[in-house]
Amino acid sequence: MHLTYSDQLILSSVRVHPTAADIETLDALIPLIDDWDYLSRTIIERGIGPLFFKKLSLLSNAALIPEVAKSNLQQAYFRTLSRSMVLYDAFRKVADAFTVNHIQVVALKGIHLAEWLYGDIGLRQFSDIDLLVTPEDGERCLQILIALGFRQSGDEVSNTIMEYSGIVHYPPMVRNDVSVEIHINLHRRQKPYNLDAGKIIENSEPMVLNQSQVQVPELHDLLIFLCIHLDKHFTQGDIQFTSFNDITNLIDLHGEEIDWEKCISRCREFNCESVVFKYLLLVNRFFNISLPDYILQKYASTIGEQEEQIFIRYLNGYTSHPYGASTHLKNIAEMHSTSERIRYLLKVVFPSREFMARSYAMKHPSLFWLYYPTRHWTALKGVWKMIAP
Repeated sequence: MHLTYSDQLILSSVRVHPTAADIETLDALIPLIDDWDYLSRTIIERGIGPLFFKKLSLLSNAALIPEVAKSNLQQAYFRTLSRSMVLYDAFRKVADAFTVNHIQVVALKGIHLAEWLYGDIGLRQFSDIDLLVTPEDGERCLQILIALGFRQSGDEVSNTIMEYSGIVHYPPMVRNDVSVEIHINLHRRQKPYNLDAGKIIENSEPMVLNQSQVQVPELHDLLIFLCIHLDKHFTQGDIQFTSFNDITNLIDLHGEEIDWEKCISRCREFNCESVVFKYLLLVNRFFNISLPDYILQKYASTIGEQEEQIFIRYLNGYTSHPYGASTHLKNIAEMHSTSERIRYLLKVVFPSREFMARSYAMKHPSLFWLYYPTRHWTALKGVWKMIAP
C-alpha cells in the first residue's frame, strides 16, 4: 500500500486542532511536493482545502508554497464561508418557524457540525440543510416551508422510487438556491442495518445553532449516523471526504466523552456494528486517530487490504456513478402484481419529456426520445456492475 507525499499531506491536514506532530509532518512534506497545482486542486475537491489553508500560519515552510496555490486555498475557504453564511441565515428562519409551530427538529450533518464541531463555518463544506423530524410532522414542515417561500423540487422518477422504497427525505424544498431536506428516516429500508430515526429523535439533545434552539443527535448516535451516511457513499462510489473529516474530528475532539461499550451496544441495537467499526478502523488507519486497543483488536477483521485499496483509490479521485439498478430491482421484487411492476417500469424506463430534458440538459427537448437509449445503456451497465464478479 503506497501513499504519495500528496496523499500524506492531505490526510495530515484534516484535524481542526492539529497536534505538534501534525504540524511537523506537514512542514516536512511541503518541500517534497512537486505539483502544487494538482495538490491544491485535489485537496479542495476532497473538502480539506479550507482546513489546510487555516494551518498555513502555523507552518514554517509555508513560504515554499506557490502564491497561486495559496490563493486557491484562500478562495476555497472564503467560498465555503460565504455559502455557509447564506445557509445559516436560511436555517435560522426555518428553525424559528418550526419552533413557533411546536415542531421538534434535529439538525443533521453540515448545519450542525460546521458551527459546533469545526468552530468556524468556513472550514466545513455543505450544500444544503438537512433536518430530521417525526413522520407525523413531515407534511406540516413542508407546508411551513411553502409559507416561507420554498418550492418543492423533484421529479416523477424520484417520487416513484420514494413511493416504493419508503421516504428517507421528502424532495428538497428550494428557495433562492437554498435547499432544505426534511428527513423522516435516515436510510432506505432495504439496507441490512436499521437506524431508528424515532430513537435518535428521542435521544437528541438541545443546542443553540446560529442563535436558534434546535435538537442535535446525542454523541453516540451522531458517530453511528456519520458512519452509516459514509457507508452509503463509500459503497456507491461517490465518496464524500467530508464524512471522513467529520468522524476524524469528532473522535479527536470528543473521544474522551465516548463510552465505547455504549457505542457497541447501540450499534447492535441498530444492527450496524460491523459497518460502523469498519469506518472507525479506516479513520484510525489513515487519519491517525486513536481508538482503544481492545476496539482495534475486536474489529480488526472489519477491514482488510481491499478496503484500504478502495480508500486510496477514492483519495486519488476515483468515482463511480451510482446507477440505482439495485434499488429498482429490489422495489420490483417486493411488488405484488404484474400491473404494479409494469407501471413502475414504465415510469423509470421511459420517464417524461420534462424529466429527460432536465436530466440531460437538452437544447431541444422535443427530441427527448432520442436519449432513451443512453438512459437504457446506463441501466444495463448498472445491472452488469451488480452481477459481474
